[in-house]
Amino acid sequence: MTQRWRPNLRRSRRESMTIPELLVFLLPLLLFVILLYGMLAWTVYVSFADWRGVQPTYEFAGLKWYRTMFSLPRFQADIVNNLRWLVLGVIPTVVLALFIAYLLEIGSFKGIETYTRTLILYPVAMSFIVTGTIWSWMYQPDRGVLNTILRGLVNPIRDGLGLDPVLGGRYITNPDTVTYWLIVIFVWQYLGFAVIILQSSFRTTELQEMIESALVDGASRFRILWQIIVPNIRGGILVLISLLLISALKVFDIVYVVTFGGPGFASDVLAFFMLIATFQQHLVSMGAGLGVIIFLMAFIVVVPYTIYAFRKWFE
Repeated sequence: MTQRWRPNLRRSRRESMTIPELLVFLLPLLLFVILLYGMLAWTVYVSFADWRGVQPTYEFAGLKWYRTMFSLPRFQADIVNNLRWLVLGVIPTVVLALFIAYLLEIGSFKGIETYTRTLILYPVAMSFIVTGTIWSWMYQPDRGVLNTILRGLVNPIRDGLGLDPVLGGRYITNPDTVTYWLIVIFVWQYLGFAVIILQSSFRTTELQEMIESALVDGASRFRILWQIIVPNIRGGILVLISLLLISALKVFDIVYVVTFGGPGFASDVLAFFMLIATFQQHLVSMGAGLGVIIFLMAFIVVVPYTIYAFRKWFE
């Protein structure tokens, strides 16, 4: 039986592509690169200028605004808050999403999987403006939902014991804990997104066969999770962490809507400080410097991790 000849379509298409066709494909990428790095270069240049007020001033000022930023207690607090968002906003989201996805996929909840997935995915469809408004009502110290429930459950018991009633938590009015309560909103909103990403990693033929074999052999569900599922969905976990790091680093909406950076600047983050410096204080060069700092944090934290994640994914 003679073997039928098939043309190398990939090679023939590559050889037949003309210069105008290449320009059509490369022009959007070229424009994107020019706009992205052109604006970044302009921002770096402005950060070394002395632009204060409404009128542009490009007089070179060196590291003046960077030295001013580093000496401000607000900037130091913002760096700490951004690091809190990166750590406490990402790790709990990934851990909770892993357990929920595991329960939905091979647990005893498969009958209500569709309803549960819709319930946890719904917050992702809401804008941060709506989310922040809802949670700010819930966090209100006087008539907020959380304190109303807390007083309704605890105070009758304390009255029976002869104790003073509980007034409720301060939540977003306590400078020591306000950032943590804002991070709770972030975890709540991104949890459904994380579950969907991990569930899609579960549903490979090889992994399903390994899980079924382990169940037949009598392996416990906990052992299946840590010794079979986690190593085999490592790529999905790493990509999810990268996406959540990006989202946590650029957080702005929640802070703006719920606390406006307060009390004082206890819940402030770099992106919000950049808004205040640029558009309220009209310190445009300082705002540009804050933008450069955010870019460097993204480069240091997110980009190397993303490269590592994709390398592991395609191993």
